[in-house]
Amino acid sequence: GGFTGETNAALLARWYQQGVFLPIMRVHSVNVATPHWPWLWGAEAGEVMKAALELRYRLLPYHYSLAHRMYDTGQLWMRSMAQAFPSSDTTSELTSQWMDGEILVAPVLSEDSQMEVVLPTGKWYPFPAGGAAVQGPATLTGAANASDIPAFVAAGSVVPLGPVVQHTGALPGGPLEVLVFPGADGSFELVDDDGESTAYEQGATRRVQFTWTDASATLSWTAVGTPGPSHFQQVFVTGPSGARSGVVDIASGGEVRLVAEFVV
Repeated sequence: GGFTGETNAALLARWYQQGVFLPIMRVHSVNVATPHWPWLWGAEAGEVMKAALELRYRLLPYHYSLAHRMYDTGQLWMRSMAQAFPSSDTTSELTSQWMDGEILVAPVLSEDSQMEVVLPTGKWYPFPAGGAAVQGPATLTGAANASDIPAFVAAGSVVPLGPVVQHTGALPGGPLEVLVFPGADGSFELVDDDGESTAYEQGATRRVQFTWTDASATLSWTAVGTPGPSHFQQVFVTGPSGARSGVVDIASGGEVRLVAEFVV
């Protein structure tokens, strides 16, 4: 948002939005500048920054699991488009968008709020709102609203979201929401630890393997490890059309099926 000197509300808000999808979200300023607290930059910009912070907190279970995956396997959490799509001529040289795990992020970088998103081959859904899929390869351009953070996930993506909390000590804060995006099979491993020690190095984790089977429109899961007080105990499933299941216990496993506009 501008480290030295004064910034402006629009730039600071876009900086918050970009930080949502980075491994570390951090806002700096200097003592002689207006502090970068959301409530000091006007009502509209303040709401945009607040929404970005809330999405960041909702992504905690997703990002924490990606960090564990990187620790376990060496698979990069954040990848350039060239790394993620090495055979794509349209995205190989892009430096203005990246992959946050399975989320393609193309934040607004221009002062006139024009966006440009280059989607590789495949079916892509807006994230996290869902809605109609876009068939790639495609380039999306146009004016972005102040609250827009252009981001997409491919068909088959499985993305866990927590509820909005004010600090990590408030986790789990409610049931886990799992977003599923039809069109291909997919999976995601949710990983939790005690959040305090390095006991995970000796395997002290709780792991929930979510699997989306597209042919039967079913999300199933198995869980291993003993859940702790900060771990999610319940889950519900949401599809891009707005279909939503009831809340069920994670326990040692289970499944729900997505049917048209409702879940059974």
